[in-house]
Amino acid sequence: MKDNNAYIDLIIAACKKVSEFVSGLDEAVFAKHPMAQSAVIMQLQVIGEVAKKLDEETKGKIDVPWKMIIGLRNIISHDYFLLELNTIWDIASKNIPELEQKLHTHLETQGTVYVPPFDDTTPLMN
Repeated sequence: MKDNNAYIDLIIAACKKVSEFVSGLDEAVFAKHPMAQSAVIMQLQVIGEVAKKLDEETKGKIDVPWKMIIGLRNIISHDYFLLELNTIWDIASKNIPELEQKLHTHLETQGTVYVPPFDDTTPLMN
């Protein structure tokens, strides 16, 4: 049986990483930092991959564009060179904080809170 809250925790952890990677940057600086770009894009891929595992009932309770999130994962995985940095910046700086907040709110309505996976906010083992 799927544990949707565990998946949500993984998505939140990836959101936190994205926010950490763009903290203190503006779009122009981000455009000049390929390491930050790669780090953000990897976490966006993680978010999309984990989002695919959420059941439809859970996704229906959280008002976010799941098809777009999963679609971005597909572009990252299969058509990487079609990515546009200004779009990645907008997603990272505007959409990710909103996604994280909505996921926290959903967990609260379920009577739980975010639990960092692996005892930190990293969705993948270091």
